[in-house]
Amino acid sequence: MRVCLLVCIWLWSLAWAFPRIGVHQGFTRLVFDLPSKEVQHSLSQENGLLVLILRGVKAASLDQVVNSSEVASVQTLPEEGQVRVVVRLKGAVEATVRRYSDPERLVVDLSLKKEASTPAKPAQVNLDPPRNRPPRPPKPVVLLDPGHGGVDPGMVGYVVEKEVVLDVALRLRRLLEKEGIEVRLTRDRDAHLSPDKREDLSRRAALADSSQVNLFISVHVNASPTRTARGVEVFYFGRAQDPRVLAQVIRENGGGELGKRLTQEAQSVAERILSDIVAQANQRYSQRLAETLGRKLSQTTGSPFRGTFPGDFFVLRYAKVPAVLVEIGFGDHPVEGRQLADAAYREKVAQGLLAGILTFLANGAYAR
Repeated sequence: MRVCLLVCIWLWSLAWAFPRIGVHQGFTRLVFDLPSKEVQHSLSQENGLLVLILRGVKAASLDQVVNSSEVASVQTLPEEGQVRVVVRLKGAVEATVRRYSDPERLVVDLSLKKEASTPAKPAQVNLDPPRNRPPRPPKPVVLLDPGHGGVDPGMVGYVVEKEVVLDVALRLRRLLEKEGIEVRLTRDRDAHLSPDKREDLSRRAALADSSQVNLFISVHVNASPTRTARGVEVFYFGRAQDPRVLAQVIRENGGGELGKRLTQEAQSVAERILSDIVAQANQRYSQRLAETLGRKLSQTTGSPFRGTFPGDFFVLRYAKVPAVLVEIGFGDHPVEGRQLADAAYREKVAQGLLAGILTFLANGAYAR
């Protein structure tokens, strides 16, 4: 009798999951059980995310890993008077939305868009001997993420963080492109990806979860409660052990209660790494990238290297490539803060990051 009761409870929990997710041949289905016909919904898709808002619904916060051909994961985010569902996509999808009654439910089917067929080109005869045309190695792609931006200034001291990190990222892009490396930026001007901090970080994280990117580097400026700390710190994704690091993680994840909630969500992902061999391997590469960047940046700028640390950073949580968050210096230190305000010093910072990236790539620690 007890076993039957437990089975019934388990089946009930599956039936009322929000959403219920089904993976089928050629599409992924999301089913939302709704309390009434009065529930309204809206759907939008951009930057690798599909966002569904359901007004007049309550649901628990949930982060479900799907890993189908179309969908990487689904996040359910309760908000005031509504629920926001963020679907991380693996490509451009076609969304088919249908509403049913008795019982009331919303069904969303997601299928990858088919590429438009192009006329076949006439076959070309290759007259060059194969030995004279060695295969060209793939060009590495680096995704740079200047932290904050737009409505979010980041730390404000002798400098404003969002301005410094954007300047450094643009300088680093120029240097990397001279080396034949393709560079993408999460932002190339003073703009946010979303005014909502959670969604802003989710969009940055989604860009890092791509088969077309080899490295992800999020650039930030540090701060300390005493305004006496200086130096370079680099973080890779993992459970923060040091209370000081945890406080810094919460601050970068939005600060206050929001920062604590996003850190808790990231911690649940960090715990899953312990049972995922692929994720563990990527974590080791990320740690190696962090160490290389930190040392090269310190050597180039003369700023002390304070070390590398694991941290539950929301923006790093889904990266499938080596990914780090680098704090290039302390913007509230009376010496280092003024250095970061100087264009010549920011050029040195970009050169130090360049040296670290080139060293890491030279060791072959990336794959397309």
